[in-house]
Amino acid sequence: MTIIRTLKKSFIHSVRRGTGRADLIAEANPEIDFSADIIDAALKNYAYDGQAEPSRAHYLYQLYRLSSQQKRIRRAVLNALAQEREDTWTLTQLYELALRFAQDGDQGARRAMYRRFLRNPIHGSDWVGADEIMELDGWEGLKYIARTFGQALAKNPAGWQDDDLIRSFQQQHPAINVWQELHQLAEQDEDVRRYVQNIEATLAHHATLQRPRTQLATLEEILCAPRAGYRRFALQKRGLEPNELRQLAERFVREKNNAVRENLLYVFTLFPFPLSYEPILALAQQKPSSKNRLTEFATYALRHLKGPAIREFALQRLLGTTRPSVYTDLLISNYQEGDAALLTTLVSRFHQEHTIEALACSYTEIYQANKTPECAAPLLALYHKMTCGLHRHTVVQLLLESQVLPAWLNEELPYDSYAGTRLLHQPPL
Repeated sequence: MTIIRTLKKSFIHSVRRGTGRADLIAEANPEIDFSADIIDAALKNYAYDGQAEPSRAHYLYQLYRLSSQQKRIRRAVLNALAQEREDTWTLTQLYELALRFAQDGDQGARRAMYRRFLRNPIHGSDWVGADEIMELDGWEGLKYIARTFGQALAKNPAGWQDDDLIRSFQQQHPAINVWQELHQLAEQDEDVRRYVQNIEATLAHHATLQRPRTQLATLEEILCAPRAGYRRFALQKRGLEPNELRQLAERFVREKNNAVRENLLYVFTLFPFPLSYEPILALAQQKPSSKNRLTEFATYALRHLKGPAIREFALQRLLGTTRPSVYTDLLISNYQEGDAALLTTLVSRFHQEHTIEALACSYTEIYQANKTPECAAPLLALYHKMTCGLHRHTVVQLLLESQVLPAWLNEELPYDSYAGTRLLHQPPL
C-alpha cells in the first residue's frame, strides 16, 4: 500500500503540472486506478496561464486512453462540460476533450458539445466551443453556430459579434467562399441573416475607429502618458537612440520634481541607464513611498546594470524578501559562478504558484544571459514545482543547451502537456 500511495502522489503531482511522468507511471502500473486524478486535472485547467498556454486536452486524452475507467472519466468530463460556469480555460479544455471523444465516434459527446454551445455562457467567452464544433462538423458546424448566435441576438439586440470565427473557418477551408455561402443561407434563414448583419455592422463600426493618426506622439507625450502599459508599448515600438537616452538620463539627474523624475525613471526600466548607476542604486535602497514609485522603478532599472554594489544590494535583499524575483532579476547582469546554490535554496523556500512563476521568469533570463552547467540544480528545482508549460519548455531548452538534461527528464518529454516540449526529446544514442 505504501508503494501505491507513493505512486499516486507522484502521479497527481505530475498531472497537475502537466509533465510526462504521469504517463510513464500510468503505463507502468495498469493495475492502479488513477482515474480520480485524471478527472481532477480535466475538470480544472491547472496551467499557470490557460490563456497563453495551449489546452492540455491532448495530454489528458492520452492518460484517458491508458485508464481502465474510461467510462467514468468520459461521464465526468461531459457532466462538467454542461455545468462549468466560471473558468473559460477549463471550459475550453473540456470542449477539446469532448471533441476527441466525438472524433472517436461518441455520439453522446457530439450532442453534449452542441447542447452546451452558447447555453449559459461564461461572460465574455460566448465563443467557447465554436472551434471544436467547426473542427468536428465543418460547414454544418458553422451553420449551427451562425443560427445559434442569431437566435441569441434576437433576445439581446444590443449584443455584437465580430468575424473572428468566420476568418478562422475560411483559413481552414480555403475551397469554400464562406461569406458567399453565409449570405446565400441568410436569404432563407432569419437567424443566420441576423448574425451576418450584426457582424457587418460591427466591422463597419470598427472601420470608423481605425482612422490613422495624422501625427505620431512625440517622446514628451509618451513620457507623460498616464497609462504605464501604453508608455511601455510606445517606447519599445519607437526605440531610443543613444543620444536620446543620455539626454533623458542627464535630465533625470538634474530634475527635482518627483512626478517628472518618475516618468523619466520609467524609461530606464526598459533601457539601460547610460550614466553612473549610483543615483539609481541610492533610490532603490530607499524605503518605498506611497506618494511615488521611484524606489520601485529604480529597483527594476538595476536589472539592466552591472556593478559589485548592485550585486551586494541584491544578495542582501534576498535574505528576507517575500518577492524574490524582484532581486534575482538583478543577477541577470551580475551573476557569478556559485550563485546556483542560492537560487536553488530560494526555490525551496517558496511554494506559492505566482512566486514560483515569477522565479521561473527570472531564472530563465539569468541562464539565457549566463550559460553555465550549474544551471541544472535551480532549473530542476523549478521544474518540480512550476505549473507553467511555457516556462517549462524554456527550462528544458536551457538544460539541453548546457548539456545537463537528466536522462529521467528526457524520458518524460514525449508525454509532456506542451507540444513544443515534446519535440525536445533526445533519441537514445
